[in-house]
Amino acid sequence: MHWKRIGLLAVIGSMLGVISIPAQEAIPEKKITVLPSTLPPVIKNAIEQAVPKGEILRIQKEVEGENPGQYDVDIRSGGKLYEVEISPEGEVIEVKEITSTEEAPGGEQGKKWTSSFGEENCTFSSVGKNRFFILESGHQLVLESRREKVVITVLEQTKKIGNIETRIIEEHEEKDGKLVEVSRNFFAICKEHGDIFYFGEEVDDYQDGKIVAHSGAWRADEKDSKAGIIMPGTILLGARHYQEIAPNAMDRAEILSDDITIKTPAGIFKNCIRIEETSGLDPDEKCYKTYAPDIGLVQDEDLLLTGYIQAKEESISLKDLPRRVRAAIKKHAAGGKITEIEKVNMNGTFVYEVEVVLNGKEIDILISAKGKYLGTEEDQAKETKDRQGEDNDEDD
Repeated sequence: MHWKRIGLLAVIGSMLGVISIPAQEAIPEKKITVLPSTLPPVIKNAIEQAVPKGEILRIQKEVEGENPGQYDVDIRSGGKLYEVEISPEGEVIEVKEITSTEEAPGGEQGKKWTSSFGEENCTFSSVGKNRFFILESGHQLVLESRREKVVITVLEQTKKIGNIETRIIEEHEEKDGKLVEVSRNFFAICKEHGDIFYFGEEVDDYQDGKIVAHSGAWRADEKDSKAGIIMPGTILLGARHYQEIAPNAMDRAEILSDDITIKTPAGIFKNCIRIEETSGLDPDEKCYKTYAPDIGLVQDEDLLLTGYIQAKEESISLKDLPRRVRAAIKKHAAGGKITEIEKVNMNGTFVYEVEVVLNGKEIDILISAKGKYLGTEEDQAKETKDRQGEDNDEDD
């Protein structure tokens, strides 16, 4: 009966010259980023067939949508950019030229990188974190490929660079099981904006277990050098900035994407950012990295995150907080004794949880990163409970 009625309506509609049959809703598309080293041989062969000897910029695999399993590959070759679609079976569906690299947003020509960051207006701290970079002692990342292994550890030690107290992050790099490099990198966070500044590094290059060189070492307090930003507090697509500013180190970064989903041996991470790193000293030097929220680096070229240890929550001293936050805490502590301050993640936003003892009673007050009073932890819990109750009433 249902199909006969539709057929009759179609006939009537065609007679009247008007017909409107609702289209099916499009299936939401979902893609994940894939590394070249993890591709099936049949897909690798298809890429080489489509654009021989091209430079692969990005590979995404559709996991949900109209074409699940399809690979979308961005390739640079001969001064041009191509977008290649490949079926799960390795058939080249389409090769589409996007534009020349000279005209494309990703082209190097005409690009500029920010090198002035207003650090004179920052209050720096050696402990803290923003969404994608962590300066809390004990935080550790392990990334591995077939031949390489890198262990990145936030140490308890700090180092003074000029008049700035910086946190030391140590990197151990092995190749084929042999130690090849140990670097100690110096970072501090701007408390006003959440930018993580990079103040330099010490490098030991190893061969056969012995230190043979110190390539790439630099410090922001040396001649013709200054701090760059390793990770901005605010992520802006297309933003470009210098990470290192020294005669022998001029690494820079461009934010390419902020919605990457990546699968690693340590898990699947969503809402990641993808960064292209280049060098102001070597135009041929280029690499791609992916950072996950609250974790940090999860992919560096063929290196993938295989394990991580998150630092335990640390108490923060009142004097280390931004001025507005300190003022709000003092005001709403109302003369009570402040016993502990922690920075916590609440529904994706970082707030300060302050434990106060007032008139013999312990309360936890909440202050935003901008110094706004958010109420007490008890108030927040009651509000959440009331909201859940309203939702349940609507369901009934």
